[in-house]
Amino acid sequence: MADTRAILENIFGLLGIIFWSFQLLPQVWDNYKTKQVEGLSASMFLIWTVAALGFGSYALIERLSIPIIVQPQIFGVLSTLCFLQCMYYTSNPRWKWSLRTTIVGGALLYGGMAAVEASAYFSTKAGLDNDVEGTIEAAGILPVILLGIGFLPQYVDIFRDRSVVSVNMVFIVCDALGSIFSIISLAFRDVFDLLAALNYVMVLVCDLIVVLLWVYFNKLHPELSRVPPAEKREMGMRSDVDSIETGAYESCVKTSSITIVDTDTANVDRLS
Repeated sequence: MADTRAILENIFGLLGIIFWSFQLLPQVWDNYKTKQVEGLSASMFLIWTVAALGFGSYALIERLSIPIIVQPQIFGVLSTLCFLQCMYYTSNPRWKWSLRTTIVGGALLYGGMAAVEASAYFSTKAGLDNDVEGTIEAAGILPVILLGIGFLPQYVDIFRDRSVVSVNMVFIVCDALGSIFSIISLAFRDVFDLLAALNYVMVLVCDLIVVLLWVYFNKLHPELSRVPPAEKREMGMRSDVDSIETGAYESCVKTSSITIVDTDTANVDRLS
């Protein structure tokens, strides 16, 4: 029976890691393909990166299933990548990073992530070894709080725009499914880890709020949106390009006409 529970724990944990680790890939691909991140909160991804580090060290300390230990590492890497994309693709010149800054910043962030998680692990382990009261509780609660806080900037952007913009809904659904499977995985442990479960419940609730806002603003009340429809933006961009091309053509025609007139005048003068 114990072996069966362990197998089920790892199976559902594996499903959780598939959904809750790679759920950001659709968002990464959307950002790359559209080069459009307006309405997507860079702060959310940066806070999620820090939360992933905390939960990664907590999972190691508590010796959770291998998939659940691996999951926050992948999640942290992809969250950081989304943050870097937000800084590189943003149209706001105040925050926009150059390619060199993005590469250097990414290297520093990934190096810092490894150092911070190692420090968190050894400091938590030292606290436990020295019987410091509340050490493991603090290590488990902090990522939960950070995950919840991470959603707040995105909610602010949604209510500001009256629309869910640039947020990939496949990512949100996969995020929610990953949380559900991870909770089920924890249920098959000999001792249910409440702090780890709170982590996944927090994400599930926050994801559902995004889905509800998407249904309300984007589907039921699109007229409330303060963001022009994508089609209008594309038409506007196309019109600008057409105007530039038309202006350039007219300028060339005028220049050619002047040249022809000048040439004809010169020929007349020579004949005279």
